[in-house]
Amino acid sequence: MIKKAILLLVVIIAALAAVMTFKTVTNTPIITTEKPVTLAKINLPAATMRLSKAVQIKTISASLDAPVAASAFNDLHALIDKSFPMIAKNLRKEVIGGHSLLYTWQGSDPSLKPAMLMGHMDVVPVEMGTENKWQHPPFSGKIADGAVWGRGTLDDKLSVFAILEAAEHQLNQGLKPKRTLLFAFGHDEEILGDNGAGMIADHLKQQGVKLAFTLDEGMVVLEGIMPGIEKPIALIALAEKGFLTLELTATATGGHSSLPPKATAVGKIAKAIVDLEQNRLPASLQSPASEMLETLAPYMPTPLKAVISNRWLLDPILVSQLAKSKTTNAMVRTTTAATIVSGGTKDNVLPSTAKATVNFRILPGSNIDEVVKHVEDTINNPDVSITIKQGNNPSRVSNSDSKNYAIVAKTIREVFPEVIIAPGLMLAGSDSKHYESIAEDNYRFVPLRFGPEDLSRVHGTNERILIDNYREIIQFYSRLMENSGG
Repeated sequence: MIKKAILLLVVIIAALAAVMTFKTVTNTPIITTEKPVTLAKINLPAATMRLSKAVQIKTISASLDAPVAASAFNDLHALIDKSFPMIAKNLRKEVIGGHSLLYTWQGSDPSLKPAMLMGHMDVVPVEMGTENKWQHPPFSGKIADGAVWGRGTLDDKLSVFAILEAAEHQLNQGLKPKRTLLFAFGHDEEILGDNGAGMIADHLKQQGVKLAFTLDEGMVVLEGIMPGIEKPIALIALAEKGFLTLELTATATGGHSSLPPKATAVGKIAKAIVDLEQNRLPASLQSPASEMLETLAPYMPTPLKAVISNRWLLDPILVSQLAKSKTTNAMVRTTTAATIVSGGTKDNVLPSTAKATVNFRILPGSNIDEVVKHVEDTINNPDVSITIKQGNNPSRVSNSDSKNYAIVAKTIREVFPEVIIAPGLMLAGSDSKHYESIAEDNYRFVPLRFGPEDLSRVHGTNERILIDNYREIIQFYSRLMENSGG
């Protein structure tokens, strides 16, 4: 009997091994190529100078409470009008929400839903005390070392001006799109975008406009970042994580520090943070992160390829490994980050309250209510109150098998024939979320070439765009206008 059981076990193990080997070996890349196309010939020095001038205009979104930099946005609008005369002459321009811009390039076929290309004109402030760490001043727009330097060169004036450069070029070339093309440039994306993209979306909704797709900032072309994959990877984000900021307030008896209670307000808030960090929300691998890994698996080293190819058996191991790295953990989990702590005014005075701010980035499939419930259950202390400061739920997951996705992917292959294309998940936020109710699909991708040293530049120091890459980005948008509109 024991021998039969052992034999059966051996047979089962051999069968599993055979199935796993088969799935691994047969998981090969799907090769898709495009016919060579003639890319737009860009007057790169002139385009570079226009972006440089845009960077010098301080369209800063500091906070929800800070006044809008109205004068700066007026200056940027004037620069756009002057720099792109064909757009000013031929496209309908609307100023929405006081400072955001919406351009309409009317197509000849009203049966085709419009496509929208997006960017935002506002930038984040430069952190005080870091100015001297920049190779070139952050609002100088300096052209040096093959790059344009300054705040907005990556996030996100480059998208705005690359789209405008491409449209100006196509107007000069006589492009007459069948599909209406919309260009939407918000002025407050860095502070949630409600008065910019939010109002543009409401404006279009009132007009009954339904979009085929939107394409906004988001994912990029990764180079040398994905272990074991040598080719560049273009990730088209199908969704973005949600955003939630909670304020925790702990209360306790105040008084002199010589007679402290068993648990002070500071101690209670500290325990609440520790409890949240030690009891994080569960990890799970789902779309679009799962689609990304499955698309990239054929290009990965054999051990990782084998695990991803056999998720039916090894998914718990895969999720466990992904959760160990800071970057990949964010793909499989709603993240928890304590960012601000305050309490007390004097070393010998017990504060009656202490506060902490905790930020969550919510995985698609979850929502704000679930996160708040998790926080309440984890802290489980009536002396700690929980208040929602701001937040939005995760976006829906757009299609990776639609005609809209195919248009974007085709354009990437035409301009960047060497790259691998895969769906992805945007870990931060964008203006795309405002257009979900009026668009079939919302994609997030700009063909920025990103290496390991570039990850800290966005919202950090030494933000810059390589001029050769800027040419590619303009050519990408130009070709996309042909593919989607022509």
